[in-house]
Amino acid sequence: MHPGREANGTGVPIERADVPEFAGYDDPHVTGQARTRPGDGARSGERAGALSHLGGTRRPDVRGHGGSAHAFAGAAPAMLSVADILRSKGVTATFFDTGAHDSANPDVVRQVASMGFLIANHTWDHDYPDQTSSGWTVEYLRDQMARTSALQQRLTGRPVCFFRPPGGNLTNVLTAASAEGMSTVLWSVDARDWAQPGQNDPESVAKIVERATSLDSEDDQNPIVLMHVAKASHEPEAQVSSFRGNTIAALPQIIDWYADHGYRFVDLLGHDASPTPLQ
Repeated sequence: MHPGREANGTGVPIERADVPEFAGYDDPHVTGQARTRPGDGARSGERAGALSHLGGTRRPDVRGHGGSAHAFAGAAPAMLSVADILRSKGVTATFFDTGAHDSANPDVVRQVASMGFLIANHTWDHDYPDQTSSGWTVEYLRDQMARTSALQQRLTGRPVCFFRPPGGNLTNVLTAASAEGMSTVLWSVDARDWAQPGQNDPESVAKIVERATSLDSEDDQNPIVLMHVAKASHEPEAQVSSFRGNTIAALPQIIDWYADHGYRFVDLLGHDASPTPLQ
């Protein structure tokens, strides 16, 4: 998104939404970069499911480059709390939701979309390849994507342009997403808030803030920070908690950090926080 080199909402830095870039993969349909490559490491960093992206772009006069983004799991009670925080801070976001969450929470999705936030696709079931009978075939993925996009478009009145694969796994994803008319989005900074305990914990909040604001030179220009407002994966609650109180507590601090470092927040389409009423 030149000029200005804008990043998309909560989660991953992008330079252009129409021709996104992915470090390490020479494919025009992938946006962002995963700090861990798809596989066990990426999967374990992404247990909490559907996301939202908050995008940022550094003002050119700060260091002459870059933007920041954040990712949140969507379509759960915490989704509204996160949306309210973003709105109060003048920050926009892209929420990557599963179809299952949106089907169970249609009013929440409509309300968040009416606040001007972008809703995007994160499969219907959030099953990893080894959790399906035949793996991630193109046919399986297209069905997951198509059902989710159709529901999201009915709820928001807007086309769905972006897909984020569970765990960052790319098996057949580019082929399927392209066939469904979507760009694939990953992340560059992982807050790992999916690993928080099932209760408010100041130490957990501090760790989430630290991880979400820890940038290396590769992330510096257009970071996409992965965070979660819901749990879409299927581990037992004792193993991966659905509690998101520590994410909500950490978010204002994370937004302030990026703002203090000169970032401007946009969604994946390059839009800032100007609200767009749902028609």
